[in-house]
This record gives sequence, C-alpha cells and structure tokens, in this order.
Amino acid sequence: MKFNKYIISGCIGFMALAGTSCVGDLDLKPNDPQTKLELTTVAEWDGFLARLYGNLYRDDVISTSDGGAGTFTRTHFNLQEITADECFISEKWNDPGYQPLNFCTYSSDNEWIYAAFAREFFNAKMCAEFINKMQSEGAAYFDEAEVKARIAEARAIRGLSYYYMIDIFGRGPWIDEASVTGATPPTYDRVQLFDAITSELEASVPDLKPAAEQSYGRVSREAGYALLAKLYLNAKVYTGTERYADCLRCCNEVLKSGIQLAPTYKYLFCADNDQYVGNGEILWAIPQQQGRMETWGGTTYLTVGCYVETADKEVLARLNNFGDPWSGLRLRPELSKALKGDNRRLIYEGSFQENIPDLAAYDENSCGYMCIKYSNSPSTDYDNAAGNTNNNSQVSNVDYPVFRLADVYLMITECQLNGQGSEGLKYFNEVRRRAGMSEYKTMPSADQLLHERQCELYMEGQRRSDLIRFGKYTGGTYIWSWKNGVYEGGSIPEYRALFPIPYQYVATVGQNPGY
Repeated sequence: MKFNKYIISGCIGFMALAGTSCVGDLDLKPNDPQTKLELTTVAEWDGFLARLYGNLYRDDVISTSDGGAGTFTRTHFNLQEITADECFISEKWNDPGYQPLNFCTYSSDNEWIYAAFAREFFNAKMCAEFINKMQSEGAAYFDEAEVKARIAEARAIRGLSYYYMIDIFGRGPWIDEASVTGATPPTYDRVQLFDAITSELEASVPDLKPAAEQSYGRVSREAGYALLAKLYLNAKVYTGTERYADCLRCCNEVLKSGIQLAPTYKYLFCADNDQYVGNGEILWAIPQQQGRMETWGGTTYLTVGCYVETADKEVLARLNNFGDPWSGLRLRPELSKALKGDNRRLIYEGSFQENIPDLAAYDENSCGYMCIKYSNSPSTDYDNAAGNTNNNSQVSNVDYPVFRLADVYLMITECQLNGQGSEGLKYFNEVRRRAGMSEYKTMPSADQLLHERQCELYMEGQRRSDLIRFGKYTGGTYIWSWKNGVYEGGSIPEYRALFPIPYQYVATVGQNPGY
C-alpha cells in the first residue's frame, strides 16, 4: 500500500493553525484542549511536516459552500483550466462562482478566487511557522543535514503557494519565518514576490534530498528545481525580464538525476501512478489514497467529477467508477479538436456533441465530450476486466501530478526557442516518441510548441498560464467557445490576465487594476 511509504498522513493539532478570513487574523489560539502547543517527539515533528503536505489536499480551515471546494488542487485547477480553452462546468452544477469562470467574467466576490488566495496565504503561513520552529528547536531532534532538508521542504511547499500567487494574483502578503504572529504582513507586488521566492528557493533547493533518497510523497531536489524552472519560464510575464537561461539551468539540474519518462502515457494518470512519483516521471505529486489521504478535490474531482451519468455504463465500469458520476467537468471543443489524431487523446465521445452551444444541457447531446484521462483502474488492469468497483468508493486513489519530467523536456524546447540551449528538438521529440507521434526534423515554431504542450499536459492545471505566456489569452487573437460569455467566443480585456484580489483581502492587499 502506497501510504506505507509516506511520512505520515495524519497530523497533530498545533498552534500554527492560522485564520484565513483576513490577512491580519494570524493570532488565533486553539479551542481544542487536546491541541498541543509544543513539539516533544520526532513523531510530532513528522506530524507537523505532514500537515504542510496535507494542506495541498485537505479542505479544512477555509470555509466554502461545498465539500472539497477549498482544496488547493481543486481551486487552482479551476482557475487554470475552466477559464481557458480546455474544460467548463455544466450548468447542472449551480455552485457559486462556476459560471463566471466558464465565461471569464469573474469578479472579486467569486468563491473559487477567494478559496485559492486563502489557501495560498494559509499554506505560506503554516510553512513559515514550521521553518521558524525547526530553526529554533529542530536541532534537539535531528542532525544538521536533516534540519536543513526539512526546512527546504517547507520552503518548497511555501514556494509552490507563492508560485500560484504570483501567477494568478500578481500580488500578496509576504510571510516568512521572521513574520510576527498577529501583525499584518507587508504586501509585495509581483516583482517583489518573484524576487523573494526565487532567491529563497535558489538557496534552499540544494538542501532537498535527491529523488533517489527522498521518501514517497515528499518534495525532492528535482521537484524543487522543477518549481524554480516554472517560475523562470514565466519570468517575462511576471517581471518583464526573460530568465530562460535560469530556466534551462534548473531543467538541467533535474536531468542530472537520470530520471526517465514513463513508458506509457496513460498510466501516469491511473490508480497506481504512485509507481512514477518522486524518482520517476512525476517529479512532484500530491498523494491520494482511500482511507488515508482522501479528498473531494484532487483527482477525485478529475475522475468522478468528469464522468457523466449518461455515458455508456461499460465505459464507466472500465474506469472503475462507483456510484453516480457527478457530471460536472466537460471538455470544450477546442481541446477535443487539438487532440484529433493524437494518441494521448483520452476522451470519450459516446453520443455527446463536440460543440457546446447549451451549457445547461448536461444530459443531452449538446454538452461536450467526457474526459477519461484520469482513471481509477490500475495500469495492471487498465480496462478493469476484473470488474472492480474502486473499493465501493467515489474517492480516487490517483495521485495528482504537479510537475512532470515531460514538462521539463518541453521547457527545454521553449528555452531554445528563446535563444538558450541547443537540445530543445531532442527533448521535444522524446515527448512525441513516447506518445507514438511522428518526430520533427527541425525545431517547432512557438505555435507548434504551444500545441504540443496542450496535447501532453491537458487537464493538468497549466493551460491558462501557457496561453498568457504565448500571448493567446487576453484580447481576440485566439478565441474559444464561451470566451467572454458568448458561444462564438469574444475578446477579453488585458487586465484579466490577473485575477482580482478577493474582496475579503482588498483592505490590506489592495486590488488589481481593472476590477
């Protein structure tokens, strides 16, 4: 069982739990008399570290209207994918905030935007508390190398939160181990956040354990460099200055490990994909397991949330689905068409229509195709010939991929397109070769690379950022169905390249232009 390789799936109650309703609300004391205010054993330190990882899949602390809505994975997937050209939420779901995401017409009172910002802020605060405690008390329980490694893990998890804060919001509160509990932290703009977190990660990532030595589910050195590479890849968007040389340097640090692509694409997204996590293609994953690390976000959202009740029952059985599909996430025609003729096209068409003229017709033919990229069946019985029922649970066992080696390969290609490196074509073709697609004789164009990124990384929470970086998101250069609220698609203004700051935080953080 994969959780046996994980550090600890539970956590102790600890005083670092901070409020998230407003930026200054950092001084809450625990109400539970069983909550410990001190760490006195290695197991308790392990529990605190596990809580930092747990913040990536748990849905507690942040108040939302539906179970799972406040998870880090679900909120950020929604903001990256539903607001772009890959998927949408059918109007069967009337949860607050979904339809404005479908149309890119969201405002500062959107629940999903609030949940994303609140989760980023909460995670950053928790990690800072851990770093502070480890720096002051960790030496009593761990040797110097282990103290450094655990601090580096916390910095990487905090770095992931700041990566999304920089990408999605462009501003936010800067919280580190020196921040005073109860005080309002300073607000940093996009450049300040970028400079602060990249500087911190550059110093701490070398202290992370390499993937070959790291425990399952924990951040490796290779994962840390993948995070830095993503920041540098988008540096021109974030700061106005290209950093492709730094991006390539970090990608090359990942390559030093000798990690290889998984042999079969579709097995990266099924129930035993933990075999590729860490010292494999999935450089950083958020583990999920029934009974231990369960969530209504993560890949539960991307399995049963994508499955449609009117689909062929044999297809649903093949996916190891149990119970009623949620019939929520559906595919936009632009993604379906982009994947035509591609072996990575994990889409069920059935009797559904490719086009989506009516978002309300979730159980009719006019509601888009069904994504079957994420499956609850294992690679050893991918078509579920054994007839398993996912342990009679709707919860997914599939680990959520955050960064993959294939993405690193495509980043190397993008670096060469921007004047850095000479092996971009080689790695581009390795991705295509694994997919059984024809190889390119010459370097791809920017449009061809963007297309390849979509075919390889669709429904992995990256599309909006890619479209922005390639100049395809705002304006009317590239149109997709229901962009700006009309079926034919329309232009959206430049300011929507950033989301609004949720109104709950405006008093202390300020608001982005245009909102």
